[in-house]
Amino acid sequence: MTALRTATTHRPTARPDVATAAHGARWITASVVVVGVVNYGYALLLTRLLDVGSYAVFAAGAGLLLSAVTVARVTIPWVLAQALARAGSDAERSDATRFAIITSTGAGFVAAGIVAGVAIGFAGPATTLALALTTFCCYVTSVPVGRLQGEERMRTLSLLGVAEVVLKTMIGVALVLVLGLSDTGALAAFGVALLPFLLWWPALRRGAGRAWQSASANRDLWRRAFGIARVQGLVALMVAIDVVLVTVLPADRAAAASYQSSVTLSRVPLFVASAVSIAFFPALSRRLVDSSLSASAVRMYVIASLPLAVTVATAPAAVLTTIFPAGYSMMSALIAFTAITGFALGTINLIVTFFQAADDYACARHQVVGLVGYTLSLLAGWQIGGVRGMAIGGAVGGVGALALLVHRLVRSRGTAPLSRMPLLEPLLLAGVLVLLHPYPLAWLIAATVIGLRTVERFLRRTNAHGPAEEPPVELTTHQSGTAMIHASAEHSKVRTSGTEVRPGRLLVDAVWRETPRPAGDAALRRALPLARDNQVEGRLARAYPRQLADVVAEVDTANELFRENLGEVTDRLRAAGIPTVLIKRGRENGHACGDFDLVVPDGRWQAACDVLQGWYVDRSTYWLERSTKVLLEPRRGPSVHLHTGVSWFGVPVMSTRRLFDRACPDAGAWLAPHPADELRIWLAHGLFQNLSLDLSELVALRDLLLPDLVEDARREAAREGWLTGCARALVVADEAIGELDRGTLIRLPVPLPATASLRVGAEHALHLLRNGRTTVAAREAALRVPLVVAKSRGRFA
Repeated sequence: MTALRTATTHRPTARPDVATAAHGARWITASVVVVGVVNYGYALLLTRLLDVGSYAVFAAGAGLLLSAVTVARVTIPWVLAQALARAGSDAERSDATRFAIITSTGAGFVAAGIVAGVAIGFAGPATTLALALTTFCCYVTSVPVGRLQGEERMRTLSLLGVAEVVLKTMIGVALVLVLGLSDTGALAAFGVALLPFLLWWPALRRGAGRAWQSASANRDLWRRAFGIARVQGLVALMVAIDVVLVTVLPADRAAAASYQSSVTLSRVPLFVASAVSIAFFPALSRRLVDSSLSASAVRMYVIASLPLAVTVATAPAAVLTTIFPAGYSMMSALIAFTAITGFALGTINLIVTFFQAADDYACARHQVVGLVGYTLSLLAGWQIGGVRGMAIGGAVGGVGALALLVHRLVRSRGTAPLSRMPLLEPLLLAGVLVLLHPYPLAWLIAATVIGLRTVERFLRRTNAHGPAEEPPVELTTHQSGTAMIHASAEHSKVRTSGTEVRPGRLLVDAVWRETPRPAGDAALRRALPLARDNQVEGRLARAYPRQLADVVAEVDTANELFRENLGEVTDRLRAAGIPTVLIKRGRENGHACGDFDLVVPDGRWQAACDVLQGWYVDRSTYWLERSTKVLLEPRRGPSVHLHTGVSWFGVPVMSTRRLFDRACPDAGAWLAPHPADELRIWLAHGLFQNLSLDLSELVALRDLLLPDLVEDARREAAREGWLTGCARALVVADEAIGELDRGTLIRLPVPLPATASLRVGAEHALHLLRNGRTTVAAREAALRVPLVVAKSRGRFA
């Protein structure tokens, strides 16, 4: 009965920020490695499919797109991610999301125009248009990227990145080979592959116009946006300027293509730095200046990127000529210098992240000096030695720009962020590769071994002091508020006082069986996100009142405000002669509930809203339910959802008149549903909206699954036109309760079959149609399939 939220109310707190960020960095970096390999394969394949001139245009366009992606993916989305990480309320999260939507769209138009203006100098009209549209797509899709980053859903973000690059490769090859679109098709594929990101577009509750005005006028968000855009724009300029210069300056096409291919191969450290930055940025933003987080980020970056840079720099000419066509023979004279530049630019990108996470944008002055020096070095190298001189000048200028930022970092934070760099082993491996450089076969074997060793070190889970840490259980929070344990039964265990206990086991024993077992603080903190997503964190905390005292206090405060606001609202309405029924009861003792749901009699909805004038400070509706539900938000405490009846997305499921006829007095000025009606409300909530039953709902259902109540509920469901779906949900709930009673660890929340939701939608729509309710029947039929698809996607994201 509640609309989809823009972001989850509670951020997972299962692990310390360092461990959470490191785990996310492994996912993102693993995806970046895959993306890098596929991108490299795509670029390599295009050297075969395109002539040298077309490939030079493609490489220049790809460089421009890289700049656009860099700015798009670390400006507005990083502002959104930072705001979500720091937000203390749903209102702050909503403002940040609205701000991201407004600014990303506007910035997309501006960036597309700039890219088109640059591209027209080296590309034709069709290619220029493809680059402009792709740039706009980069900005628009940065909103879901920022949302996933801010919610620290790094696995979903990483899998989307892999899907994007695979899709880009398939589409690009098809456009080049099948349609003969040459460099235009190869570049257009970048934009088409971004479209799946729109499936993760954040859903916003429909609000008043002033909410959008407030979001767009938020000075702090604008300050952060301009600050991040400034520092990241300078990084993007530094990354792209050499590729664009080598295309614009008068040079042999083969030499320019060799340089561009060398750069493509050498920029892997930049992607690694971006991945580590994405994962660590939310935690860095929460803790502002934190040496342990910064040191962990630097360590992960060095472990992954330094061996790769050394491997690229020492690649023998025989290996390069085997991989690349004859027209790229100059690569062997360039690759060592472009590798140094690539590592320097990646390190600059990471250091800039530390500054922008702490809202320190004064580093831009050092960046400007570094960019000017880098550009002058490139031009001086060009004047002295052509393309090879440019490569040498880029290496010198890149290292110089890096030295400036390292100097500023040390002056502002000391040497702590650089204290954990693992340099000994990479330097020894570099020496081995240098020695084997004259022997291509031996070098190839050594490079393979070093690559495997790098992967092993990067994936090894270590704590701040070095030894391996406990294997974490990965929890992914989805838009629907559900969470899944993503670890095998053999490996997702928590060591507690010498005993291995899984978070799900702690939760079931403490909440369901009410027999809490001894557990350490780390184990309980790992179980807490799962408890929150099942809306039973209060029950878990009361089973461990000493260790989870902060959660007990949080839930007690929320419950006190819940009772206070519920009493105030129902007292006002009863005084005006408007009775109410409180639905979805039973969670107030176990969950820091954010709102409550009241149904008013037929024809009294608007009058009830008028009565509550002065109690609430904001009123909003969801566009699908604007005539059946309104959200009234007070100055403090939970809000009230005021309903015309029991319905989902404007489709009524139960008769409001019959609900009131069967209701009985409760503990306050409100009525409680008849137990059989309450049973159906829980089941309908799972079937028609959530496609799942969480643990709090199973706790409520356990006391309602009595033979007479079940029979009554089935009769009423038949009257309402959804008996088949009701029966299926009853079976799922009964089986889940039986498993929990036996102590079996089951998946929580318990998923309801998508086929059951589809079938109940068809059954209910037909019932409405037979009763002459054509409009709501059409709404039910139109919404059912998209809702099932969206919920199923969110469940497995």
